[in-house]
Amino acid sequence: MKESILIVDDEKEIADLVEVYLQNEDYKVFKFYTANDALACIHEEKIDLAILDIMLPDGNGFSICQKIREKYTYPIIMLTAKEEEMDKITGLTLGADDYITKPFRPLELVARVKAQLRRYIKYNFAPVEPDTVIVHSGLVIDTNTHECLLNEKPLPLTPTEFSILKILCLQKGNVVSSEQLFHEIWGDEYFNKGNNTITVHIRHLREKMGDYVDNPKYIKTVWGWAIKLKNSIFEKKIYKKLIEKIFYQSLAILMIAVISVAILRSAGRGYVGNIITSFISKITGADWEQSSYYYYEYIRFNIDTIMMITSIIFFIILFRFSLSWFTRYFDEIVEGVDKLAREEQNPIVMCPELGFMQEKLNQVKDELGKRENARMEAEKRKNDLVVYLAHDIKTPLTSVIGYLNLLEETLELPLSQKQKYVHITLEKAYRLEKLINEFFEITRYNLESIPLNKENIDLYYMFIQIADEAYPALIASDKKVEVHAAEDLTFYGDSDKLARVFNNIIKNAISYSKPGSTIDIYGEVQNENVIIRIENPGIIPKEQLDLIFEKFYRLDSARSTSTGGAGLGLAIAKDIVKLHGGTIEADCENGKIIFKITFPDKQ
Repeated sequence: MKESILIVDDEKEIADLVEVYLQNEDYKVFKFYTANDALACIHEEKIDLAILDIMLPDGNGFSICQKIREKYTYPIIMLTAKEEEMDKITGLTLGADDYITKPFRPLELVARVKAQLRRYIKYNFAPVEPDTVIVHSGLVIDTNTHECLLNEKPLPLTPTEFSILKILCLQKGNVVSSEQLFHEIWGDEYFNKGNNTITVHIRHLREKMGDYVDNPKYIKTVWGWAIKLKNSIFEKKIYKKLIEKIFYQSLAILMIAVISVAILRSAGRGYVGNIITSFISKITGADWEQSSYYYYEYIRFNIDTIMMITSIIFFIILFRFSLSWFTRYFDEIVEGVDKLAREEQNPIVMCPELGFMQEKLNQVKDELGKRENARMEAEKRKNDLVVYLAHDIKTPLTSVIGYLNLLEETLELPLSQKQKYVHITLEKAYRLEKLINEFFEITRYNLESIPLNKENIDLYYMFIQIADEAYPALIASDKKVEVHAAEDLTFYGDSDKLARVFNNIIKNAISYSKPGSTIDIYGEVQNENVIIRIENPGIIPKEQLDLIFEKFYRLDSARSTSTGGAGLGLAIAKDIVKLHGGTIEADCENGKIIFKITFPDKQ
């Protein structure tokens, strides 16, 4: 039975091209150039896969994708010129299974169509035993085969990690303690194992799943409660000196106020009482004896309270006049911030009590300086990118335009000659595509933080694969690759990115070695480091060995299209190796070019 495929693209030539390739694979094709016609077909015909463009004259591919997902589960491939990250996220979020940007290779599209149909038919029509498959948020666990998929990609797990993940999925939404996990996995062995054991397995599980403690998607840690009594209120405060200075200054003001009141009281003993008694007599008209009675009854017997109130008043007055002691700290902080804003070169200096603020402001000053240097470096890289892009694209672009003009202007050319010119034009167009992709890739590696999807890699098998993939180029230049490494050589890293490193070096070796040469790959473990050497016959001048890892640098100063790309392959390789904490270096001795890569073997 032939699978039916829906194609929706407003570019007739592209839709027709895709139709030809799919019909050659014996698929039944429904082809439309508008959204409305496609929506009508969806409800009338049985569709097994849809290929959707986004920009359509009467709608968009996103809305068609939504309509399909309301009722159907067959695969959807977005085929579009919109390559922004947000467009990809939107398409995949709305239900698309794949996202391909234009220009594309038709054979790659056909391969992706086959892969999506194969997966769709397998998981939608193959019988599944009940209660053997656990599905949760893109995670598929088969408890019979002990296989695990995460977002439709195999997730390699150890038996213990598989057991932990299965238990957590069965208890999804509930808190599972370490004791419970120990009991379920190891039975009575809980007391023989430390709690750190389960923590290590959880950490490895998170690394493989790309889950993070600070922003968990799958596994969330629910922490227990703990109480810690600190020895001193200000012991670990960075502003300890300032607090102490203010405290002692305030205490001094209070002592001065109390002592001043005490001195006044002592010095005025007897005189003050007579003055107050005379004042009471004058105000009330009472005689001296009656006034003395009022003095002793209401003032003398409450002298302590009156002294305390007087001391507080003195303290407030003195504190008001001493505010300049405290405001000078704010003045220094404001001055320091002003120096920071003016981008002065000299370090910011403050009084000892504000040492913590001085340190913080100088840290901010240094960080801003580093960011400015990074911005200038990024601007320089951008300018270099434009210069080299303009240079390296001119040659193939000139060929493309020249041969197309020739074909357009000379209609009576013989068929064989037309075929020759079309082949040259296509070859140069592929060359342009390769150059542009390289430029965008090096920009991404320079300006973005590229995450590493680490896993345990069989390096020996990877070397064999790379040699097999390079077979056509090796045969064409009468060269071969030999692998000298133990079959159990492994490394914990990002397989895709490391394959790119070795591919780039092998391609260089093929381009710059003589016909009939042998390219040797050596791999071994030395002093807890994984050492990889790639050797080929050839000569690189000593003065150029340190330059070959620079971006856009090529041994061929004429930048001929026959010997290499944009000079970015080794620069990308160096960036990837550094991301893995390793080093890469080149040497030339005894007529051989040697690339040595060292990785720390930390699993």
